[in-house]
Amino acid sequence: MASRKRSRKKSVTAPKKLSAKPVRRAAAKKPAPAAAAPAHPPQAVLMDALFGMMVTKSLSAIAAIGVPDALAGGPMYYTELADAVGADQRALHRVMRMLAGIGLFSENRPGAFGLTPASNLLRSDVPQSLRDMAVMITSRSHWDPWGRLEDVLRTGKSGPMHAFGTDVFTWFQAVENKGEWEIFNAAMTSFSAGTSHAVVASVAFDGFKSIVDVGGGHGYLLKTVLAAAPKAKGTVYDLPGVVQGAQPSDRITFVGGDFFKSVPPGADCYVLKHIIHDWSDRQSVTILSNIAKAMAPNGRVFVLETVMPETPEAHPAKFMDVNMLAMTEGGCERTVKEYEALFSKAGLKVAKVHPTASPVSAIEAKKA
Repeated sequence: MASRKRSRKKSVTAPKKLSAKPVRRAAAKKPAPAAAAPAHPPQAVLMDALFGMMVTKSLSAIAAIGVPDALAGGPMYYTELADAVGADQRALHRVMRMLAGIGLFSENRPGAFGLTPASNLLRSDVPQSLRDMAVMITSRSHWDPWGRLEDVLRTGKSGPMHAFGTDVFTWFQAVENKGEWEIFNAAMTSFSAGTSHAVVASVAFDGFKSIVDVGGGHGYLLKTVLAAAPKAKGTVYDLPGVVQGAQPSDRITFVGGDFFKSVPPGADCYVLKHIIHDWSDRQSVTILSNIAKAMAPNGRVFVLETVMPETPEAHPAKFMDVNMLAMTEGGCERTVKEYEALFSKAGLKVAKVHPTASPVSAIEAKKA
């Protein structure tokens, strides 16, 4: 018995010493490589791109009938949601199910839909709302011209020329298109909400005394600029039919006119957001020349546009450029060098390019 106890004790307190050789082999052994992620099949890549049209139109329709506003208080089952917005229950469920599947709405339980940070911006009552932009992007003014892109590619003439027989801005002025004109102007204000604050954060406007927003619509950009320039006064200059629809605002005068003929004189700061990209080089030089003649000797011009990169990566300017191809008579996005050439012909020269946190840059120019 005693010997057995000692033997058992020995086996517990003095385990067999492991050889160092297998330890070295274990240390030297390399971990198995991780399995490569399966490649997205080319067919799936292409179909995702082709289905983009369905996503765009669905978002536009959902915004137009007020679904995001109805979801402001929290998720709703689709039957309740359909009743709230006056939609067919099954039709609404099918569209919402698709949009939730790509993450633009939530579906935490089957058939109950809610907002995500992205779709929250489709509400009409939130800061930087894109609801009006979503509605406009597939309204008749854009949907019909984009439907003629094959003709644009064959002829170089704009989509509105093929769809309406005239340029889009002339088409907007027809009495029967007043509703489309209002949608467009609301969308431009919506678009301004996403870029104006980024521009003001990157450009010091507080040293200017008189600021003119050329083509300023209903004044969202200028209101944002003046908030950062408390000693300045401002003028929104746009077509008479545009400024007539603007709400009165402190420190802002709304003036109707034609920037191809003249601009309000004597200011030390002129801003143009998404104006120059609407027009050909010749027309752009006319606008900029009128500003160069009117501005104070020490004045500055800020052209706010998505600057085209000279490198091959995806960039918002490339998408906007194709929109200009489809929608305008010679409008385009331009590189910094191309802007320098425009300014030079107008009697101006680039002083600085201010990048912003948005896709827009502020191209600052002064008298040559």
